[in-house]
Parts: sequence; C-alpha cells; structure tokens
Amino acid sequence: MKENLNISKMLLKLTLILVCGISYGQTEIIGKVISGISGETPISDIYVQELITKQPLIMTDSLGNFRIEYLEPNKKYVIEISAFGYGKQKFNVLAKSGINNVTFELKADCEYNAERAESDWKKGIANLLLVGSIAPIANSTSDKRFEEKFEVKYFDFGCEPPIDECIKEYNTRIFKLMDKKYGMKWRKKVRSDVEYLN
Repeated sequence: MKENLNISKMLLKLTLILVCGISYGQTEIIGKVISGISGETPISDIYVQELITKQPLIMTDSLGNFRIEYLEPNKKYVIEISAFGYGKQKFNVLAKSGINNVTFELKADCEYNAERAESDWKKGIANLLLVGSIAPIANSTSDKRFEEKFEVKYFDFGCEPPIDECIKEYNTRIFKLMDKKYGMKWRKKVRSDVEYLN
C-alpha cells in the first residue's frame, strides 16, 4: 500500500511537471515592428530583446517579424526594440497563455517629413534630399542650372542622415509637387542620387 502511494505521488508530480512545462513552453510573443511614420517596416536592421528573462538579443526578419518563446503565462514582459534613427524603445506586454500577437510601433521625430516638404515648397526653399558619404558629390554646372530652373536645391546630409522613412516622406511629397508644376520633364534632368526617385 505504501508502495502504491509513492507511485501515485510520483505520477502526480510528473503530471504537474508536464502540465507546467507544456503551458510554460506554449506562451510566446509573436511581434511585428512598424514605423510610426510610414506604418511599414522600418528601413533598418531591427534588434529585439526581452529584458525580464534576459533572453539573447535577436534581429527581426526583413518584414519586421520576430518571436520570443518559452515565457510564463499571465506575466508582464518588457520588450526593448532598437533601430537606427529610432533609438531604444521599451514596450510592456502582458503575455497570456498561448500565442500573443503584438504590433510594436516605433516613434521617431522627423525634421524632414511631408508637412515640412509642403511648407518648404510654399516658401520657395524646397530641397531634393541626398545621402552622400564623408565626401559628398559636388553640384555640377548642369545641377546648378537644374536648381535654378526648377526652384529646388539639392541637399546632401553626408554621412549622418536622418532615418530613411523621413527622407522618403519629404522627397516623395516634393516629387509630387514638382510633377504637378512642371510635369514629368524634370525627372529626366534630375541627379540620379536623389533618394527614392522611381
């Protein structure tokens, strides 16, 4: 009888371990990172780390997706996400049992955006944004003629540009305004290194 009681206790412990292990292993966060500017995946490498369990730093896939597994249910976790131009941002997530699908929106302050493009255009100080390097390409004589004819300046950030989403938003708006005023002819004469020109 004592032997049966010991076997029953052992079976109960084993069952509890299995149940806890299964529920613990099935709790995970499936995340997607988007830009608060564009609503799309940031144009940058994106790094993710869960700070409570101190799991290793991981990188999202090209679509901004990631997965953090082996979490405890009904517990709060802190997800730290970092990407160029966005810095490090922390998000609290209460993980329920099972799969937790969460979208993380990264915030950024853009000095250059669609509103600024519109304002610059109205003031006559619009730019076409470039991202050069340590030694940006200087304007040629034809580039200067282009600037005068189409009332826009080439602006090169050099090796410290703002995030790509900001540049894209600004330039895309300027392209539309130029198309509206000049038609498509300016596109044949513009510098090829203007960012996001299709």
